[in-house]
Amino acid sequence: MPRRAGNMIQRKKGSSHVKSEKKKTTSQRLLQIRRSGTFREMLDTHDPTEEPSLCQYLYQLMEEKHLSAREMITDTGVHKSYFYAVLAGQKTPGKNIILRFSLALHCTLNETNRLLRLAGLSDLYPLLRRDAVLIYAVEQKSGVQKANELLEEAGEELLYR
Repeated sequence: MPRRAGNMIQRKKGSSHVKSEKKKTTSQRLLQIRRSGTFREMLDTHDPTEEPSLCQYLYQLMEEKHLSAREMITDTGVHKSYFYAVLAGQKTPGKNIILRFSLALHCTLNETNRLLRLAGLSDLYPLLRRDAVLIYAVEQKSGVQKANELLEEAGEELLYR
């Protein structure tokens, strides 16, 4: 179980969700599925633990981007208890909260879409006007407040009020 020390979140040794083995690419996984002789063989070769949970991936991004829980709470405007419930895997946030996390972390578009998928949500879709504004904000590393301003300027639903 992760624990906090000061502002930073730390993990106990051996609890890292990143495996030392090299993960298969999407193309490799698709080839493996196509080559499976039977349905059971395909299921037996699929490892559901290869994909981290939302909270594991969020921890990973926070560690990689050197953002503390306190900074995330401040930058996103998410209530402290709710944020920690998400980190504990007790709550699954909606799209606007995930996008606020992504923007606070200055995620890439791929990282943003992965966060969305892990929360059971759809990727940002460039043909939707609101999503196009959000993609622009993500690509520009705009941050939460600036992204909200861009949405307001475009007449689109805000991430928060």
